[in-house]
Amino acid sequence: MASIPPSQTIYIRNLNDKIQKELLKRTLYEACVVYGRILDIVALKTLKMRGQAFVVFEDIASATIALRQLNGRQVFGQAVQVEYALSKSDVVAQQDGTFKYGEERKHVSAAQRKRLLGIAEGGGLTKRRPEEESEERASKRQAVEDDESSGDEVVGPVPPKPATVNEDEPMPNRTLFVSNIPGNVSAEMLGGLFRQYAGFEEVRQVAGKSDIAFVDYESIDSASAAREVLDGFKLSADQAMKIEFSR
Repeated sequence: MASIPPSQTIYIRNLNDKIQKELLKRTLYEACVVYGRILDIVALKTLKMRGQAFVVFEDIASATIALRQLNGRQVFGQAVQVEYALSKSDVVAQQDGTFKYGEERKHVSAAQRKRLLGIAEGGGLTKRRPEEESEERASKRQAVEDDESSGDEVVGPVPPKPATVNEDEPMPNRTLFVSNIPGNVSAEMLGGLFRQYAGFEEVRQVAGKSDIAFVDYESIDSASAAREVLDGFKLSADQAMKIEFSR
């Protein structure tokens, strides 16, 4: 199943589609504003988008805390499901200059979202179509034919080049060192962000230095997975976190 990277926008589904649009938006605003500043709420009443909404926060940390706190909560008598949005919202695109004026906005329904993420109706991964498998087999066969026609004897896999070692770079371990943290981001907000990845243990801030912190995971693999996704993520409009392994 494809993973969705953290973003400023959360996607809420299983909302009661009998509720009027304005009442729904007001209720979502009141439920979400406690977690951070809200830039926009999109709740369409079209057939394919009913029971779904998007809430856009000013930063990723606020969206992450809202996701964790709201997922499974009862809203108008139904337990909602909350995830990160698949694509950038219009208001965020307008802020960073990537918005294309005049371009029709295509919203993805819940069913389309499952297909894009490779989720079957039963919750498992979808099987690949026969033509996809055929294309893969054809690609592998062509690669073999290319090797055979090259005139060189194929004696096995080419050994990888030895990796260059940067003595200044710390060795991978289960603790991450996070720097360039905006001053308005608390340990709780950081915890909400890093807790999305398996094996999270705790966030440790340094007294008197609010721009750095340590994040502990149960294993090196867990720490590596979180670092790979979150390194460079912006918790404010112009400030990207830097994440490396602790020394």
